[in-house]
Amino acid sequence: MHETITSSEFHLILRQARNVLNGNMNANDEGVLAAVSQMAIERAEHTATDLSGALSDVIRQIGSIREREDYDRFREQLLPFVRPMAEVTDGDLKRLFPKVKNLRMPKFAAEVRKELTYLGWNDPGSNRKYIVFEKGQGFTGLYGQFRPSGKKGVCSICNGIGETGLFLTETRHAGGETYTKRGNYICTDSMACNRRLDDRKRFDEFIRTVTKS
Repeated sequence: MHETITSSEFHLILRQARNVLNGNMNANDEGVLAAVSQMAIERAEHTATDLSGALSDVIRQIGSIREREDYDRFREQLLPFVRPMAEVTDGDLKRLFPKVKNLRMPKFAAEVRKELTYLGWNDPGSNRKYIVFEKGQGFTGLYGQFRPSGKKGVCSICNGIGETGLFLTETRHAGGETYTKRGNYICTDSMACNRRLDDRKRFDEFIRTVTKS
């Protein structure tokens, strides 16, 4: 079995499956439910950039989801098709943040990395949030000051609602005399953010916003 879909594609397909589950929990009209299921299948298949026959067979099981147990079983069948984010080593971390000493990051097993578009963690001691993501054949990393808001808001990465904080970067201009600060509100919990992120373009746009000079 080939790992052919990304984490964000995985989460988008699961969202279609939840649409069918919610439909069956809230509607009784068989015609409506059939239409919801067919639309969900079509959107899920369109999401996959590399749609194999085996993956298509699994996606089409969305139409048979009636209860939470069906959804959970579908998720387990879909998971083997997901390509995990590559593991970030301590050596990678030192290359990405050479001036930061004694930096620690969370470690995730391959099954959990299948849910990650990016690796993000908070360092309360420095009031920073670190973000690492795959780019090309390697990794890119950045950090910014992170100020939890203490309340729920809309995250500019996943577009979901949860506890957020202001992520703020500082870019030095040529000559080193002036700086530009850029930022936006994002989830405090990066794992929860990843699990809501079903469009990689939103993450890429956030990175462009906070890193452009």
